[in-house]
Amino acid sequence: MNANRYALIGLLCFSVGCSFTKEKPNYSPDKKVLASRSDKEKAKSLTDLGIAYYQLGKYKYAEENLQRALVLDGHNATIYQTMALISVRRKDFKQAYLFFMQALERDPNDFNILTAYAVFLYEQGDVELALVNFNRVIAAPFYSNKWTAYTYLGFHDLQQKHQRAAEEKFYKALKIKPTYAPALIEMAKIRYNKAKMMSARGFIERYFNSAGKTLDGLKLAIKIETALQDSDMVEQYQLELTRGYPFSDAAEKLKH
Repeated sequence: MNANRYALIGLLCFSVGCSFTKEKPNYSPDKKVLASRSDKEKAKSLTDLGIAYYQLGKYKYAEENLQRALVLDGHNATIYQTMALISVRRKDFKQAYLFFMQALERDPNDFNILTAYAVFLYEQGDVELALVNFNRVIAAPFYSNKWTAYTYLGFHDLQQKHQRAAEEKFYKALKIKPTYAPALIEMAKIRYNKAKMMSARGFIERYFNSAGKTLDGLKLAIKIETALQDSDMVEQYQLELTRGYPFSDAAEKLKH
């Protein structure tokens, strides 16, 4: 499911505090500064650097810094979590599972890690255990970053044909994080299916502001604007689709 994969990417970033950048990190732990700090402080600097490389897809450099951090602080759950996320990106799911287990062993009450682990389980088809962990996240009284858990519970409701329950979950996710793209596009789909086109338009526009003009988003937007009989917007979205995704099946259909 495309939305699920997009949600997974978004979650993995938020779980380690991502901020996107296209340039190589222009900082590194200064040797003199590190020498005067505790091992935990040194490990944190190396972990932050590893996370920065992870965000850039520079997994080799990320792992080098994370391994150095582990030598200094083998009890840091965030290090193992980031190693798990790297393994997910590399599709080494067996290793990812082992790293998640090590992270949770060190900090079983870190709900960022638990959320990332639940997403991993869901994507690997272990839906029952994933739902248990998502519900643990939802039930946590002092944890506020629950938008991913609500969204995945919504995905499950949709698969069970419980559209109303799914809509409620996506609504709750967006109430916490109004810019969360996976929930926005699902709400746009639901409102389109309900023939609530103005509402669907509002959600798809919010989705574009958050995620950009994705292929799935553009295809849905064309359907919405067609239903609204706004030929100018249909033409605009069709043009953006053919220019942005010229080799897609959708673009080929538009050409013919």
